[in-house]
Amino acid sequence: ALVMAAIMLCFAEASARVPTSGGAYGFAAEAFGPYWGWLTGALNWASNVLAAGAVAAAAADAAASLIPALVAGPARWAAVIAWFAVLVTVNILGVGFAARFVTAATAIKLVPLLLFVGIGAFFVDPANLTIPLATGSGDFQADIGRAAILGLFMFTGIEAGLSVNGEVRSPARTIPRAIAMSLLLVALLYIAVQTVAQGLLGDALADAPVPLAAALATVSPGLGLLMVGGALVSMLGYLAGDAMSSPRSLFAFARDGFLPAAIGRIHPRSHAPWVAVAVHCSVAAGLALSGSFAALVIVSTLVVVVVYVIGCAAALRLRARGVERAGPVTAIPGLTVAAVCAFAAMAWVALQSTAAEASGIAVLIAVVSLLYLLRRQARTDS
Repeated sequence: ALVMAAIMLCFAEASARVPTSGGAYGFAAEAFGPYWGWLTGALNWASNVLAAGAVAAAAADAAASLIPALVAGPARWAAVIAWFAVLVTVNILGVGFAARFVTAATAIKLVPLLLFVGIGAFFVDPANLTIPLATGSGDFQADIGRAAILGLFMFTGIEAGLSVNGEVRSPARTIPRAIAMSLLLVALLYIAVQTVAQGLLGDALADAPVPLAAALATVSPGLGLLMVGGALVSMLGYLAGDAMSSPRSLFAFARDGFLPAAIGRIHPRSHAPWVAVAVHCSVAAGLALSGSFAALVIVSTLVVVVVYVIGCAAALRLRARGVERAGPVTAIPGLTVAAVCAFAAMAWVALQSTAAEASGIAVLIAVVSLLYLLRRQARTDS
């Protein structure tokens, strides 16, 4: 949470200085030029679509605990595809309707989480909160590093609201405040949920397939089932928010000529980038049907590490140049310190990757860079 706070301070000021649809893509391009904007936007979208696929796969697993037919096969495929079809439809109706949909989903998913904390806190065993830590163990250090990647994933996506900067009122004031409030509330909720879950299950928490449901089931089996439903709603709500924000990056790419113009088409009535939404949701559905939650999450988080580094550097660059695209911007205190802390933390997280993961991300960056060069050459020839 502290690391993400440092990163989001940088992103908040950068987005206030360059409020445009596309989020980090827009302000990275303004700070360093079109290639860095393209690289940032492409990697950010890749991370988001990987995360969406991971969460959709996990949502299908949660639903399968209630409906066994969803474990595998056509029923699972149909459920995943149907949900993404709903998200496409909702977003075609416009950002206003989509935002209300996401708000409703968020409110609904908070209810079981608050019940979990409110009820489970009375049954916490303090002995379960004391964990003996291994000393001098290389495996233990590696476990901490891998856990840090998953810990960072829990907070990724908070910056996704920047992708609709160009479609909200007073973005220089609204977006930074929204990010700060959401980060604080989410951090407090996560800490509370973790404490209660660990207090109820102790060491068994590590192996619980549906941890919150297993934890509250120690109090009451009925409450355990409630938590399964809550987890499902929570993940579906996450996907709704992603479907509203992430496709705006594809729209921005098409608008700026990096992707086919068709992807940048706007719906005639709602003015929503409906083709970009359909493309994003289709890719996410394919990933959900072909990959596992854990594998997709790890790669998604490691990819977004690169985005966070570029974004924090862009914030420093924009301040140094005095860029203010939408009027005067209030400088955020401690921005340089926050950026240095973010750089150090992201370097450490990157070092936790395996050779295969690092190689895969390097290949992704190479492919994205090649696409940029080909596009630039095509423009030159024309």
